[in-house]
Order: sequence, then C-alpha cells, then structure tokens
Amino acid sequence: MESQRDNQPRVVIIGAGFAGLGAATTLVKHGVKNLVLLEALDRAGGRVWTHKPFGTAALELGATWIHGQKDNPLYQMAQERGLLADDEFKMVSCQPVSVTSQDYFFNEQGKLLPSTEVERVTCLFGRLMSEINQQDYKLECESWSVGEYLDHEFVLSNISKAEHSEDIFEWCKRSECVDEACNSMYEFSLSQLGFYTALDGPFFNSLGSKGYQGLLNVLIDQLPPNSLRCHKPVQCVQWEGSTSSDTTVSKHSVNVVCEDGERFPADHVIVTVSLGCLKERASTLFDPPLPKGKMEAIQRLGFGTVAKIFLEFSKPFWPEDCAGIQMVWEQGPESPKGYSEGSRQQSWRSEWFKRIGGFDCVPMHRSTLCGWITGLAAEHMETLPESEVGDVCV
Repeated sequence: MESQRDNQPRVVIIGAGFAGLGAATTLVKHGVKNLVLLEALDRAGGRVWTHKPFGTAALELGATWIHGQKDNPLYQMAQERGLLADDEFKMVSCQPVSVTSQDYFFNEQGKLLPSTEVERVTCLFGRLMSEINQQDYKLECESWSVGEYLDHEFVLSNISKAEHSEDIFEWCKRSECVDEACNSMYEFSLSQLGFYTALDGPFFNSLGSKGYQGLLNVLIDQLPPNSLRCHKPVQCVQWEGSTSSDTTVSKHSVNVVCEDGERFPADHVIVTVSLGCLKERASTLFDPPLPKGKMEAIQRLGFGTVAKIFLEFSKPFWPEDCAGIQMVWEQGPESPKGYSEGSRQQSWRSEWFKRIGGFDCVPMHRSTLCGWITGLAAEHMETLPESEVGDVCV
C-alpha cells in the first residue's frame, strides 16, 4: 500500500480550513492518498474554532451556524452524523431579521420597548430586504446603496412617524450589517446584493454539544495517517520557472518551503489560504510571482470584519425566557445622520460600542451572552485591551 501511495502524484495542500480539508477528503475518495496538508496554526479549522472554556458544551469563537439546508453538504453531513442541536436549541434556526417576543429591546434610557412596536418595524425591514434580494425595485435605484434604499422606503411607509420606529429601523440596519459582514449598509451596493443565493430551509441551523469541531473531526478522520501537519507556516511556493536550483534537481515540479526550513516536493499544490493572507503574503509567497491578473484580483477583492464579544457572568441576570438583549440608540450609527456625522468626524472611535446590535443568549451556556460587531468598529475594538472592552460592555 505504501509503495502504491508513493507512485501516485504528490499533492500538497496549503491551509487546513474547511476548503483545505474538503479538497483533501475529495482526493482521498478518488484514491489519491499521497498528500499532505500544511497548516500555519496549531489547529485545523481556519475560521472555524470550537472552544470549551466552561465545561463540555461548545462555544464557537468562529463560524456559528450552518446557513440553509437544501443542497448544503455541511447540513447533510451534520444531519447524517447526529451533530445538529436538539429541539431545545433549534429555536435559533429562524429566518434572517426575524424577532420573537423573547428578544428584549431597550432604548438608551433603559426603557423596554413594546414588542408590538418592534415587530411592526422588523416586519417592514424584512419585507424590504426580500425585495432587494429579489431585485424587486425601480431601475433608477440601482446606483443607490442598500442603506439609501431602505431609508427611502421607510420614509414612505405608514409607520415612519411612530414613536421609536426610526430608532428600531436603525437597529435593523445595524443588525443586517452582521449578516452581510459589511461596515455599513450605506457602503453596500443595492444592485449587487441580489447576486447572493441563500439555500432553502432555515437560515440559522445550530450544531449540538460538539459544535463545528464535530464536523471537522468527520473530515480529519478521513485523512491518511500523519498527513495533517499543523504549526507549519509556508514561506514560499517554488513552482515552474523558479530560479531556485532545488526545483531543477527535484523530480517534482514544485517545492513548498516552510518557515522552519522543511521542504515538501510536490507535483500539484492546492492553496486554500484566506484572502487576507493572500493580500499580505502573495507578493512573496510564490516564486515566480503569480500572473499580473491574479495579483490584481487579489488586491481588488475585499472582505468584511465580523467579531464576537462573549460576556460570562456568575449567574444570569436576564429572564428565563430571554433570547437576547437588543440595544436601540437614538441617532445610532446606521441612521442617516449618525452615519454621516460618524464618517465625517471619526466619532465612531469613541462610540465603537454603538455598533453592537445587542447581546444574545448562547445555547448550552446559560450564563453567557454574545455580542456581534462589524466593520471598522470591530477592527478598532480588537486593538483595545480585553478589560476595557469588558468594562464598556457591562
């Protein structure tokens, strides 16, 4: 078996996130076992990072849900392996922008807003987002941002003058920034949003006590022995045309050189690292450099920042039926005035916390809340001491 494996083409996969693991298991299923995965971190998973700081239940520091069900291989795998959450925690398997009576909305004076007021506004917002996703809007609006379109339609609605409605609508836009991973809905193209395809079925599907790590383990268990090499950051991929003498004497066409000096000769290399990694490293990662068109594409493409803030308490101070504590600001950062002034005066740095939509209860962690924050405010928050972030949030 070993000699048969050695006679196969040698494949090196850079990055052991879901893309890298998926590539590896696909090759294995087709009989290719002469492969190695090189991962810079000390763990596989990439942006999937399941942590268990408070016992045996999973706390997801990275990806949280499986979005959609139909034709979703992750959902199918989780269902077949019994990795989905039980009925008690499938309450979070809801459609986007849906709000239940278990969500408690407070304004900045600490007043609990009536659920009927919240429901009226969130239902309007959900309808408008559906229109955008189906590109059901007038042609002259195509050049607008999503934020501009939402504001325009909100003003025309019969609830725009109701008490608190404008502030709740601002919360909806702020919350939608998390789903879209954008800095602001005013920086999101209306004409482009409709190209996103959501898979059929509930949008938020929760995993059970093993979390996303359970899915990772399913893939890792299919790998050939000793093929996953963690803590192996790659320094350079020397491919055809490299000036390095090592590639000319090797029977393989590519050399993958790690930062610790170890080399992995290969016939084929699959690079699955993140766009952020490519932006930072692509100019030196490949010898010779990638073609000009690919380098320009790497520089032009963008991605958003979404961060989580976990707060752990000795015991819950919120009601038993509470699903989340949502914060409604007056002239918040996603209101027309708030966005305009924040962009012009850079005041968002001192009020970065207003980008947090609220803090949701975490399934299987009764005393833990999770807040979501996006964009420039999230990047700024990540530079602050953990103690300062905690003090601001509580």
